[in-house]
Amino acid sequence: MVISDLKKQIEQMLLDSGNDDFQFEAREIVREVMGRCPEDSLLSDSECEKCLAMASRRVKGEPLQYIFGHWEFYGYDFYVGEGVLIPRPETELLCEKAIAHLKKSGGSFADLCAGSGCIGITVARQTGEKCVSVELSDKAFSYLEKNVSLNNAQKLITAVKGDIFDKSVIDKIPDDSLSAILSNPPYINKRDMEKLQAEVRYEPETALFGGDDGLSYYRRIFIAYDKKLKKGGLFAVEIGEEQGKAVSLLMEEVGYNPVIIKDYSGFDRIVMAVK
Repeated sequence: MVISDLKKQIEQMLLDSGNDDFQFEAREIVREVMGRCPEDSLLSDSECEKCLAMASRRVKGEPLQYIFGHWEFYGYDFYVGEGVLIPRPETELLCEKAIAHLKKSGGSFADLCAGSGCIGITVARQTGEKCVSVELSDKAFSYLEKNVSLNNAQKLITAVKGDIFDKSVIDKIPDDSLSAILSNPPYINKRDMEKLQAEVRYEPETALFGGDDGLSYYRRIFIAYDKKLKKGGLFAVEIGEEQGKAVSLLMEEVGYNPVIIKDYSGFDRIVMAVK
């Protein structure tokens, strides 16, 4: 079978399952197995079987990123799989803001609720600044460590396993020492958790659920880490698309003057402030 015919077969499988991105995902599945080959290239039986097996897993709702075992973020490759949040394009905006700030100010920074490590590793690699990446989950932390090695960031990232709100973790970071604090914490509320798409349900609930109103982490994170941020430092967090005002108010209560940054789709995505 040639690639073009296999792609059409996979497209139909995905389309029949209700997948809106069937063309993109069919192309990615074939590329994962074959690389970037001409459409008229022949596939062996084993290559066809491998592609169709991936397509079958996707039809059942498993995320494409978990099927591949890795995903690109900001031009870097990251291992992902069961137990770790999948890096998403929207989060690249948080990295962009942090990179711009740190290229001007310099200095170390923290990535709280680090998950796969995509934020801390990306910003560290782009700026050359050192990062403390904190993650509680055993599974996610294993991906964090593997991704540090994968992206040659061993000299830049200090991976800390623990709860970001535990005193033992907070005390590892000296007061007035950070030029930026970044986080993409769990922020989905109880109502929206009940309506998640099938593929999102594969991701760990601990990385998604932010309490009944989705604001549990924000209520604590600004207070807990305010003293760690030096004067002129950046505090920036990713938020849900309807949380801009609520998260801004929580940041204001700690003495910050936040701004809301919209993503490329026009939704509120980042709340950030300079101390």
